[in-house]
Amino acid sequence: MVEFSTTLADALAPITLISGVGLLLVSMSARYGHATTRIRQLMAERSDSPDEVDEELENSIRLIYRRAKLLKNGVLTVALSAAFSSLQVLFITIEHLFNLDLSVWKSAMLLASVIFIVLSSCIYVSEVQISVRALGVSVHHHDRPQ
Repeated sequence: MVEFSTTLADALAPITLISGVGLLLVSMSARYGHATTRIRQLMAERSDSPDEVDEELENSIRLIYRRAKLLKNGVLTVALSAAFSSLQVLFITIEHLFNLDLSVWKSAMLLASVIFIVLSSCIYVSEVQISVRALGVSVHHHDRPQ
């Protein structure tokens, strides 16, 4: 008979990893939503004055669009990390149910999950750097005498 507590104990680490990755996913999704909303606002502002080209406005739109693309990729990598952690839980459960040795598969799933977390963290840092750059454009725009 399979010990449920043993299976649960073995699956606890990847389940915890899924929870932590979920928090990162929520944060990235919120930032993505804000970026898309801001792009829509800037595009509306641009369409209000179609005759003149505001380079700072165009630059802001480009920067925020780059952020949105990075965040989309970040959300994808975070979701892949959660998927590999979920597969690890599945392999742990199958291993205990059928008394198999799936150590190689579990290790591969853990490795993939961690790699995708590292990738998503790097993407997140890149997005924050671009966000600060876009903020700098906005600050310099408002500091300039009218």
